[in-house]
Amino acid sequence: MRLTPIRFVRDVEASRAFYALLGLAEQTEATSGTWADLNAGGGSLGLHIARHPGTHDDAGAVALQFTSDEKLEPLAERLAAAGFETSPVMDETFGRFLTVLDPDGYRIQVNEADEDLQNLSYEIRESAALKQQP
Repeated sequence: MRLTPIRFVRDVEASRAFYALLGLAEQTEATSGTWADLNAGGGSLGLHIARHPGTHDDAGAVALQFTSDEKLEPLAERLAAAGFETSPVMDETFGRFLTVLDPDGYRIQVNEADEDLQNLSYEIRESAALKQQP
């Protein structure tokens, strides 16, 4: 399991440039400018545009995202058995994920590791997803 904190920001490009000055190297970036994935020697940092770019209500917030090497269904079953309700497993261009609230009510996202998708650039995945829409 790998952990990625996600900083919600007003301007992904400006934040990406700032964290690059600190030594974080970009792994992938969305063509839409809403997301960047930065690598540091001891982990990584996700940058995501604030939910409401006009108001930046959640700018500065930090969310936790985990990437699981196991399938999400067994994880969801363990969480349910312990009394935690998960979202349905969602399928997005970056892969499958679910969300769950921790005991304090904070939303945690868990992505399923997908080597095929992780080895493709975001632009290729985004284009493939757009082509699949009716």
